[in-house]
Amino acid sequence: MKEFLNAIGLLPEYYKNILSRIPESIATEVKEIRFRNGGVITLSCAGGNYYLTTSGKPTLTCFDNVLKTDDKQLQEIVFCLSRRSLHTYQDMIAKGYIPLRGGCKAGVAGRAVMKNGSVYSVSSFNSVNIRVAREFYGCSENILQNIGDCRSFLIIGTPLSGKTTLLRDLCRHYSGKNSPSPLKSAVIDERDEIASLSFGCGLDVGEHTDVLALYPKAVGTEIAVRTLSPDIIVLDEIGGEDEAKSLLSAVNTGVEVIATAHGSCVDEVLKRPNIKCLVDAGVFKKAVILKGKSEPCKVKGIVDF
Repeated sequence: MKEFLNAIGLLPEYYKNILSRIPESIATEVKEIRFRNGGVITLSCAGGNYYLTTSGKPTLTCFDNVLKTDDKQLQEIVFCLSRRSLHTYQDMIAKGYIPLRGGCKAGVAGRAVMKNGSVYSVSSFNSVNIRVAREFYGCSENILQNIGDCRSFLIIGTPLSGKTTLLRDLCRHYSGKNSPSPLKSAVIDERDEIASLSFGCGLDVGEHTDVLALYPKAVGTEIAVRTLSPDIIVLDEIGGEDEAKSLLSAVNTGVEVIATAHGSCVDEVLKRPNIKCLVDAGVFKKAVILKGKSEPCKVKGIVDF
């Protein structure tokens, strides 16, 4: 329930009051809370979608009396999620997200404002999707039992398959207080999802872990290697050219890398030139393929590169 309350904590009072009254049995299963301009509010769970009636009760059926969000309300939602300072979060919003408490994240969509060929800001928001982050201690056990002594591997999974959750647990395993020989880990937390430290007390990623919060992955990797002497670098959702170059440089210093990538299989991921470059260079020794959102954090298979 705590994770759900983290996700809704910055919403306007009207929505926060309604959502906080949802039965705990449902709230603990919610993965996403979606608001659309003129559309119904959707609570996505593993077993399907819930909607809210105008009285605030969750229902599995989308009748005419379900709660909807209009344009004014949607703009207010984004304003509140941005801690009432859209300017402060302009760069992040231009990249499509706002970091929330406890590793939760709000994806935002609207009308792009372009500058020099890039998205400079976003106006007229039309959709907000809040993803609820949760900690599952021990969820990486299956990986650890089958990965051997390899500590340079790529976790491949579709959205909501548990990639970020697994990264946290792997950090706790390698760098936590219960590790017999803790390793120094550096988390490059570009979107503040892994450790969620940029706005105060964050999530448990191990006592011997350093977190570079909101750093671009390429920049954070270079800084970590130069100043923090990590044994392992941990990153989420790699794929950029600059990231590939920085990781290639890092492994040449003896650092090991654990990272995630969007995809359903190895062949799909290797179609991306920058990831293929890293695999060909030996940055990753193995790939861990996840089952998907129906069974988050569950391993479908492990293959050698």
